[in-house]
Amino acid sequence: MSMYRVKIKVKELSEERNWSLSELSRRSGVPYNTVRRYAMQPMAKIEIDPVSRIKDTFGCSWDELLELLGDGSFEE
Repeated sequence: MSMYRVKIKVKELSEERNWSLSELSRRSGVPYNTVRRYAMQPMAKIEIDPVSRIKDTFGCSWDELLELLGDGSFEE
């Protein structure tokens, strides 16, 4: 089974706009701890609602917000 993680580019997109993580939290309505967790490490699973709210707040595409990390190999 291949292992993928999703990197949510919260930190990069916030920095481009000169927003702190708390500013992103306030603007998006997503709890600060959730925003911080997304900024700190790639996730094995994501909840679509808060990620969608962050995407809408940035006004970006899914491709701009998410990066799929993994080796792409499959083990049987």
